[in-house]
This record gives sequence, structure tokens and C-alpha cells, in this order.
Amino acid sequence: MNIDQLMQFEGDTYCFDTARVTSISIGDKGATINITGQQEDYGQIYLTYELEENPRHGAQGSFKGKAFALSVEGAKNDANLNGVWSRSGRNLTLYSLDDVSDGNLFFAVIKIDLVEESAEVYFSCFNR
Repeated sequence: MNIDQLMQFEGDTYCFDTARVTSISIGDKGATINITGQQEDYGQIYLTYELEENPRHGAQGSFKGKAFALSVEGAKNDANLNGVWSRSGRNLTLYSLDDVSDGNLFFAVIKIDLVEESAEVYFSCFNR
């Protein structure tokens, strides 16, 4: 079986209209990255990723995170975020599976430029 048969996406791929890194904190086990952005359907979104470094490969690891969104109309959604990350030079890429309080399950790819403190966030629903 091909990998594209194992995970099938529904509908469009979405992206944040704007996204920026608002803070990075370094700890003993890794780092915490906070991102804030705007997205048409969910409104203002706050993301927190707690990255843990793979002890055998310093440029990759896993993460857990949380998201909070507040739409223009005041609708609130939150999500649990889990996945893996890899770093190449100054660029960090996160691959996330997101469980959203509105019932959506998303696969997300987050691209972060650590020097520019900029981010691009892409996500799509997948079949359950």
C-alpha cells in the first residue's frame, strides 16, 4: 500500500494570512516556541510548541503543543498539537497532527525562520 492511500486529505489546504514568532524560550530539554497568526476561518490563533531534542540527532525531535483561536464573531476553539520537527540551518519545520475542539483533525506543516522570527502555517483536514 502506498503512503498516499494511508492518509487522505479532505478539501482544501489552508494557510495563515499572517504568522510571526512572538517568543522562543530555551530550557534543559529543548525550546518553547510561540507563534501568533491570523487565519480566515479561525481568526486570531495562538500556538505554543514545546520542542524536545532527539538525544541522538540534535537537529530533530518531537513536540507537544496547544493552540487557541478566537474568531471575529467571538467563537473559541482550542487544539492539542503533537508531532515531530527538523532543523536545517536557520529553518525549522514542524509536522503536526492537530485535534481541534470543533471536531476537525488537521495535518499541519509549520515553517519557521529562526533568524527572521517569521512563520508559515499550512494545514488540511484528513479523513478519519
